[in-house]
Amino acid sequence: MPEIAEVRITSDYINQLVKGKTFYTARKNPVHKGLELELYDTPFKISSRSRGKELCLYLISKSGTRSLRMTMGMSGHFKWMPEGQLEKHAHLLFNSDGGSLAFVDVRRFGKWCWGDFSENRGPDPIDDYQNFRSNIAANLHKKDFEKPIGEVLMNQRYFNGIGNYLRAEILFKSNQNPFESAVNAIINNDRLLELCRTLSVQAYFLNGGSIKDWQNPFGNESSSNWMKCYGNKSMSYIIDSTGRRLWFDPKWLS
Repeated sequence: MPEIAEVRITSDYINQLVKGKTFYTARKNPVHKGLELELYDTPFKISSRSRGKELCLYLISKSGTRSLRMTMGMSGHFKWMPEGQLEKHAHLLFNSDGGSLAFVDVRRFGKWCWGDFSENRGPDPIDDYQNFRSNIAANLHKKDFEKPIGEVLMNQRYFNGIGNYLRAEILFKSNQNPFESAVNAIINNDRLLELCRTLSVQAYFLNGGSIKDWQNPFGNESSSNWMKCYGNKSMSYIIDSTGRRLWFDPKWLS
């Protein structure tokens, strides 16, 4: 599933595709159960911004701006479809002269709704690092943080944008026991929160994580050389409470 770096790259790609273009209509593929797009103000321009695992498309017309919030699901991505080209799994189409901006989602896990970024997700650890830290510090007393840090790192209320491969690398490179309580780990391990930002930035500049079901939309090859834990056969893993594989250093089993 795309994490903070991949969604950020996707947003960059959209902004490149829509530069200088005007859009006139939008439609949803009838096979997708997602929200129908009722547009009252056309024509419109499009811009994009990401925060954590969410992406917002801003539809800008003469009467104002509407925000469409999206999550990518497991394999959702955007591409430009020239006029007359058909794409079976294109589930949202924003139509312009000569083609369409298309959201393509083979597995149909992507979602969208009208509105800006979700209030129940924490600050972005790249763009809003100080508030990211402050939000965690203000909530350390809650029961959420009594759970193991390996589990809490996936809680988007606090670690917006951190997913499976990033948590593995954060835990490994901070030398953190994934089974220690989150509150103790955060208090006693200064590197933990720092790496939420630095590894997210690193993944972004290295063209995203080398993960299944995602390809860099610019065609740049993702580098997996920096990933020392996730998917490494010399590491250990368990299936966590969400059904995901938590990769970690096998020394924490002893």
